[in-house]
Amino acid sequence: MCPAPYTLLPVDASRADAVAEVFRSIYGDTYPVKYVYQGAGVMAEIAAGRLSSFLAFDGQGLPAGYVAIYTSAPNPRLWEGGNLLVVPGRGDGDLAWSLLQQFLRPEHLPPSGSDGIFGESVCHHFFTQLACAKSGFADCALALEQMDGAAFREHAPESERVACLLQFFEQSDPEEECYLPDRYEEPLQAILGRLRPRNPRHGRATLPETGTTVCHDTWFTGAGMWRVAVSSIGGDWTGFLDELLLRAAQRGVVSLQVVISAALPSIGRAVEDLRQRGFFLGGLFPRWFGADGIMMQRILGREPDYEGIRLYSAGARALLEFIRNDRESVPAPGGV
Repeated sequence: MCPAPYTLLPVDASRADAVAEVFRSIYGDTYPVKYVYQGAGVMAEIAAGRLSSFLAFDGQGLPAGYVAIYTSAPNPRLWEGGNLLVVPGRGDGDLAWSLLQQFLRPEHLPPSGSDGIFGESVCHHFFTQLACAKSGFADCALALEQMDGAAFREHAPESERVACLLQFFEQSDPEEECYLPDRYEEPLQAILGRLRPRNPRHGRATLPETGTTVCHDTWFTGAGMWRVAVSSIGGDWTGFLDELLLRAAQRGVVSLQVVISAALPSIGRAVEDLRQRGFFLGGLFPRWFGADGIMMQRILGREPDYEGIRLYSAGARALLEFIRNDRESVPAPGGV
């Protein structure tokens, strides 16, 4: 239930223009996904089955909050829960909690079904991390320096960049194979222990000598974040990585993330190739491809601000400690 005096309603054509008002109250016009500022763009995403969202209105009929789930991963049955926004001065903690709960209710999920819902909680304050933890989400990955701190009007961070914690709520049993790199078996097994049962194997196979690497990528220009999801590795793998780093430098990427399908038996060798190029562990992206994904990350052009990262759970803090040590252990990258 939505706390009085708020009314919670699904976004439709009559309300879509109000979405922009909520976003501008937090981000101005700097939010990297631009369709949120256009009612027609919001409705196009809803019509395509890529977005489901709710607005909260206060007692005067003014938009007070917003929350959505949308598709952003290669797996169309995986939903990202995000954009949990409360307009400054129009809402309180109870409203934010009610908005968060919307998409944990089966009746609010799209009819296509769901393997799970994930969120990427900012790490300069605790609210979203805490709310997700209390709702049963598991802490799975930590992306350093992912967002530009200047994008926040409300709860502005002290740091130039903001880390994000990927939290996951699993809603179906996994069926795909799961291979783990020997190097990261311990931290990944700890994360897997928070999810539905899997039977992971050692990913020790050799890399393919033929074929083409297949990927799906998301590039957020304003945020300086580029996420590349690799579903298949081919004989061009090393050249693919070298080209990736070259393009990242040309684009001015700060946070470069490579998510590799854990269904690939050669994932151990692939991870070592990434480490030779300065990448280090980010964590697990559950069900990213249907199969799980393992995220490796590299920070370009700056040092991570570890002191600005605030983490609620002991598991997330342990993951940060591992990530920090892993980054310090990777070979100094050559070239780009």
